[in-house]
Amino acid sequence: MRNFPQFPDTPFVLSESVFVKPGYRGFRLPCHRKGGDNSEMMVIKPIRIHDARALSQAPTVKRKGFELVDAPLDIEYGDHDSISRFYRHCSELVMEATGCLSARTMQHEFRVGAPVLPGGAGIYAESAHADLTPYFEDVLAVPDGRHFGVYNVWRSTDPKRAVESKPLALCDCSTVSPGEMISSDGWRLTEPSTRMVLYRLVHGTAQCWYYFPAMEPGEALIFRQYDSRIENPAGRVTFHTAFNDPTTREDARSRRSIEARVLAVFAEDDPAGRKSRYQAEIPALYPDGSVSTWRYEEMTDWGASGKHCRPA
Repeated sequence: MRNFPQFPDTPFVLSESVFVKPGYRGFRLPCHRKGGDNSEMMVIKPIRIHDARALSQAPTVKRKGFELVDAPLDIEYGDHDSISRFYRHCSELVMEATGCLSARTMQHEFRVGAPVLPGGAGIYAESAHADLTPYFEDVLAVPDGRHFGVYNVWRSTDPKRAVESKPLALCDCSTVSPGEMISSDGWRLTEPSTRMVLYRLVHGTAQCWYYFPAMEPGEALIFRQYDSRIENPAGRVTFHTAFNDPTTREDARSRRSIEARVLAVFAEDDPAGRKSRYQAEIPALYPDGSVSTWRYEEMTDWGASGKHCRPA
């Protein structure tokens, strides 16, 4: 029987997010665009989101899957040279947080709350999800024989204001059960769009969500997107979602943020067969009985310096 953790005695807000209906456990969900629709498979559920700043012990990437760091940075995000410096900065943050051998920032994306490209890049992601499943390893070049991880570095691009609207909620990875993770076909919102397989989440009463209220321009949030060293699928990723904070002022400015994805290489050896074992976790059967042949495609903007999306 699963142990239900005691929720922290800290301030919290009540909000909601989009989850998968429990009846779809064990299936692959079809893509919701370009010929597929999974909207009837989803349900909106309330979530209690705790103030992570109020915890007696600050969360870390290693313990909960995420952490907040002081990371002052004075750059112009629309400038190519500044973005290159931002990439180096993010790599250094991940190396410090994880103790990895090396780190390389691969890609970044801006969020402004509205589409800035025809594919939809720029909108907030307002459903509980984790971006990377083991299938993405098919298109990611890592050194042979080494374990690796991918981490997001998330922060505001507004140099004068704290984040007021649509903050990011993150779920403590230790409170998610592998049986609550649902694989889903999807498209990345780049130009051109590329296929991906992500995780969605069935709502669970033990899931414990956190956020960092009023993130300052000099703060950065680091969270785990994937760690090949972790056998437990629920510990390998961090589920997250943008949410409506009920304490947000009515005239608050829309959140403007950037997220960079950083590849970290670890000292540990990656045993033969580990990748295929992880990929075998992903169901191939759709709810209608058909079989998915959907796989990751090369992510065209990984390694780019931001030409696909700039801050508005």
